[in-house]
Amino acid sequence: MKKYLNLDELLAGEPKASEMFNKIPQYTKDRIMNRGLFVGSMDELEAYVNNILRGDS
Repeated sequence: MKKYLNLDELLAGEPKASEMFNKIPQYTKDRIMNRGLFVGSMDELEAYVNNILRGDS
């Protein structure tokens, strides 16, 4: 899986990541955007989304 420098690059380079990001609740987007420098792959994005939606993070 390709690794990107940050969330912005991931969303620009991976249509699946952008599609998932657009479907999640705004509060989840806000929390992920605060960590955007640490989200550089689809796996990392999925993990953050799952943790936030579960209430772990």
